[in-house]
Amino acid sequence: MFVVAFLLNRRAPTADIHRFDPAFTRIRCPLCQWQPQKSDRWYCSPGCYHCWNTFDTAGVCPGCDKHWQETACLKFHGWSLHEAWYESSRE
Repeated sequence: MFVVAFLLNRRAPTADIHRFDPAFTRIRCPLCQWQPQKSDRWYCSPGCYHCWNTFDTAGVCPGCDKHWQETACLKFHGWSLHEAWYESSRE
């Protein structure tokens, strides 16, 4: 099933882009624990309407360089801080 959510929180662009686990094994919705897949997509709206995986760029739209502070869960449809999606590595 293909689901689309919109990123709605406008923030100024930032150059502070981090590298995260490319396999998405440590990225989960902080509200429901859903894990996004590489094929999941979000739209920059309002904004440039670029479609991409927000976790590829740590919440920065590659179309217009806007930095989104919050991300919508494609399963739960709730919003949470983008940074809260990244689990810290606890071995």
